[in-house]
Amino acid sequence: MTNLEAMNPPGSEGGMQQVIVEMRVPQSQGTGFALQMAQGMNVPGFQLDTSYDPVPMSPSEEQAARLAAANEEVVIVRGTIEASRIPELEAQPHVLGVWRDSKVTPFSTVVAPEENKSLVQPLAPLAACPIGTCDCTPRTAKGTISDVAKYLGVDQIWSMGIRGDGIVVGVVDGGITAEGRPVVSGETSRRIPRVIGGWPTSDWGTRASAWGEHGNMCATDVLGMAPQAQIYDIRISNGDALSNALAGFQWAINQHKTNGTPHILTNSWGYFQENWDPDYTKNPNHPFTRKVVEALDEGILVLFAAGNCGGTCPDSRCGSDTGPGRSIWGANGHPRVMTVGAVNINEQFVGYSSQGPAALDPQKPDFCSITHFRGYFDSDSGTSAATPIAAGVVALLKQGNSSATQDEIKKALKDTAKDIGESGWDRHSGAGIIRGKAAFDTLTQIWRNNVKIRGLWAINQDRNAWVYVNGLGWRKISPANDNIFFNMLVQLAAAKAGDRSVNFLEQLGVVKQIYVW
Repeated sequence: MTNLEAMNPPGSEGGMQQVIVEMRVPQSQGTGFALQMAQGMNVPGFQLDTSYDPVPMSPSEEQAARLAAANEEVVIVRGTIEASRIPELEAQPHVLGVWRDSKVTPFSTVVAPEENKSLVQPLAPLAACPIGTCDCTPRTAKGTISDVAKYLGVDQIWSMGIRGDGIVVGVVDGGITAEGRPVVSGETSRRIPRVIGGWPTSDWGTRASAWGEHGNMCATDVLGMAPQAQIYDIRISNGDALSNALAGFQWAINQHKTNGTPHILTNSWGYFQENWDPDYTKNPNHPFTRKVVEALDEGILVLFAAGNCGGTCPDSRCGSDTGPGRSIWGANGHPRVMTVGAVNINEQFVGYSSQGPAALDPQKPDFCSITHFRGYFDSDSGTSAATPIAAGVVALLKQGNSSATQDEIKKALKDTAKDIGESGWDRHSGAGIIRGKAAFDTLTQIWRNNVKIRGLWAINQDRNAWVYVNGLGWRKISPANDNIFFNMLVQLAAAKAGDRSVNFLEQLGVVKQIYVW
């Protein structure tokens, strides 16, 4: 289970290692009992972190039958131990596995203005651009966030009254400085609106500096596409540990069980290299990856950034792990999540956007979204910015069709994407660039066939007319065009008079097209 070389990377041999401990506990005792069991383990040097709330886990496939027979469940605790003593910890009777609690990092190429400017210089090209001419200048904005909304057709969705109302997006990131919250001293003076809760529950919305205001950027980008959505600040930057992401996802799952929110989780972070944590980056049975699957099974929509290690101009943190097959790690490339690559508004592929196949799925990324625009920063960049833009679009799709699932929304975005690479899906841009309005139409337009018209109501003002459909009730006739409006009204009146069947295309309660037999 444990790769000791990965647990004890070069430069830390013999040192203390923070670990995630996967334990089995009696179902009748509850998750809190795991702390008592862990405290009772006789492993010299193991220090249990009692401040970390135990996290319940669904068992892996190989664990499920055995644990069910014993009426046991899986619980995660956290602690530290000498790397050389990890085998002793694994040998404990109630321990199922020990995993390195490795550090995660945001996929950003731009940090707050006062931070290290070296991260935002043009990236030096390495490999040839796989699609046309690549954009390797993350510091240069190619438009504004408003331009992004127009390019994706989001402004057309807004005109239909869909602006994200009732949708909550969890920004799993480095924290947000939220309006109305007691922001700690030393943080930016900027405040993000519409943040309504989060994790840690005691101090959500109070800080954003740990990741250079990256969380503020992500929240701004979500709201740029879905301005009436609400935000949860799920801050995982306290120590930057993967165990925090595990706990943050668990909070979101618990919250969703309580009130159905968050509807969406957007994740613009991960690992730049495989050897940062080999037991996570390539293992679908890692506890965090299994927790992501739990969130999906709960009905939460989940997006992950592909990463910034594309072969043309990769981030320097990627080391030698760049380009196709060496740049999308861990849950970011799980088959069921939406994995988001990056282009700019001019439809140029971003040369550092990570390329498939992913470690966990050969068919990644799924699609590309927009980056390199003026948003929270002078240039919101990275697949970090592309992902919350896509999450904001997903919020609009979810409002338009509240029953739409992860698979349905992903399919709609892929099926309507603009192809920019090889015909069909390719390992660089996935299905292409998302088109928000086209995907929205796919999910919200419904053909009603062989129905009868039982009533009409109209007033000669602003083309205001309604039709009563047998079994469905009142529907508004689209007022978009004078000729189409009056032709539909005449045809529907004739169908009613002759008791003829009608087929019509409906979107959000509005009749768009009709066929009268």
